[in-house]
Amino acid sequence: MRVAVGFALCLAATGSACAREARPSGFAWIGSVGPEAVEGRVRVVGSAPFSQAVVEPDAGEGMVVTGPYRSEIQRLSGAQVRITGHYEKGQLSETVLEATSYEILSVDGDRPLIGRLEEDDGGFFLAGTAGEMRRVGVISESLQTHVGSIVWVVLDEYDGVARYGILRAPVS
Repeated sequence: MRVAVGFALCLAATGSACAREARPSGFAWIGSVGPEAVEGRVRVVGSAPFSQAVVEPDAGEGMVVTGPYRSEIQRLSGAQVRITGHYEKGQLSETVLEATSYEILSVDGDRPLIGRLEEDDGGFFLAGTAGEMRRVGVISESLQTHVGSIVWVVLDEYDGVARYGILRAPVS
């Protein structure tokens, strides 16, 4: 099953995947037919406006990430991710991974929740693609300005937002 746009709200307590799509389990390179997947840490190399996202697997060489999710993946510098896509050779014979989906496995060792930040009379919550929602406690004033954005958050023991990142700004 492929999901073209959207995020799944992942709940660490239930063990649900933080993925945009269902994908086979496994580590590093998965399969030789259809989309391939790689797990590794995201690193940003170069200077703006020519910076690139690179995913570095635990074993093997890093590869440049391209495709429709490149800018979101680039915002995850330092995070552990699983990227699914298709391999190509770049202009300098480097391995390039055209990302068709990605999953955030951990940020500084913690599994984040991912969703669209929304607000109603009850406060702030993350909305997932299947209609699920997860209320969040205290959030910073700076995060409050990003209602409508796709975000990742790590919650503290009181369900307040301890850390967060903006993956995609709201579509106007």
